[in-house]
Amino acid sequence: MSVPGAAEVNAAFRRRVEAGARTVPVVFDLATRAGLDSDASGARGLVGRCGVPVDSIDDMRVLFGGLRLGRIFPTLAADASAAPLLLLYQLVAEEHGTPARRLTGAVRNDVFRGLLDRGPGALPLRPRLRLAMDVVAYGLAELPRWQCLSVCGHRLAGPGADPALEIARTVAGGVEYLRAAVAAGLDAHAVVPRLSICLTAGATARESRAKLRAARGAWARTTRERLASGLPSPRLYVRHPRLAPPPAPLRPRPSASAIETGALALLARTDRHGGTLTLLGLDGGAARPPRRPAPHAHPAADALRARQSERLAKLRAWRIQSTVDEALRRLHDAAESDDNVLYPMKDALAARATVGEVCATLHTAWAPGLR
Repeated sequence: MSVPGAAEVNAAFRRRVEAGARTVPVVFDLATRAGLDSDASGARGLVGRCGVPVDSIDDMRVLFGGLRLGRIFPTLAADASAAPLLLLYQLVAEEHGTPARRLTGAVRNDVFRGLLDRGPGALPLRPRLRLAMDVVAYGLAELPRWQCLSVCGHRLAGPGADPALEIARTVAGGVEYLRAAVAAGLDAHAVVPRLSICLTAGATARESRAKLRAARGAWARTTRERLASGLPSPRLYVRHPRLAPPPAPLRPRPSASAIETGALALLARTDRHGGTLTLLGLDGGAARPPRRPAPHAHPAADALRARQSERLAKLRAWRIQSTVDEALRRLHDAAESDDNVLYPMKDALAARATVGEVCATLHTAWAPGLR
């Protein structure tokens, strides 16, 4: 059994696009999503797992080679590495002659999902929110057609949650993002159209429609009461679970109004108990060591890691290290100030700094000693 690298995944993308598809889902491997280079000791057993490894602009060039990037809609499952992976895509598109204003796509940039899936990791919540808001601000300024923020409601609610609980926690998570955006000086009316919300699909199309109507209603009322009137609805969609739900005849007919009422009641109860972050156990400021999936032996994955490590060794030998060092220093300075870190990060990635190096630079500034 082979583990595909960037070249193999690119071939699959090209077949998909040639068959008429416009949306290109991109799932990065666990090492990349954690901000680790393939040759890092902590990446052992994670390279090639659940996706494709991308360590640098060289890999992103291979991944999207031969594609007309102004005509596709990639969805980047990026997690904690949303910022560098989005920038690498932009850099490759610009090399192809496609200006940023023409690019469309979405990046999974959900702070809460990452914290719940893998624990708080090496960064505390507040720096994670800061980075997410920098991504949104950068998107508003440089990528006008890009979805830059997401709430994975099916993850926030947990397995088996009823629709009201799922919608309540999802709306609460979205409100926390908007509060962070406003605190960062962003216009909530401009941010909401960049926000996408994913809910678990119902057992039937009728149930899914009821959940979406309830989510829109709960969103409208909650944002009107807590933030501002007239905020638009975010992009809402449903995700079908891997495990089949109970058969439809055994489930009561859904009522959007009843789901919305239940969700609003839960939101009110959440406020009385300290808000969303307290409810999810994410309000502590201290970081803890990351909980990453246990590595597992796989000869093909080991071979892919060896190839990626060789590519990284060549990249570091051929690049101008002084330029990389200076770009990473500017990134560190921006992280310690109020400047948007994506601008110096883009310069560093263009100079062939790796995903792991830019993530490590942010960790050094925001959570020293915890990487």
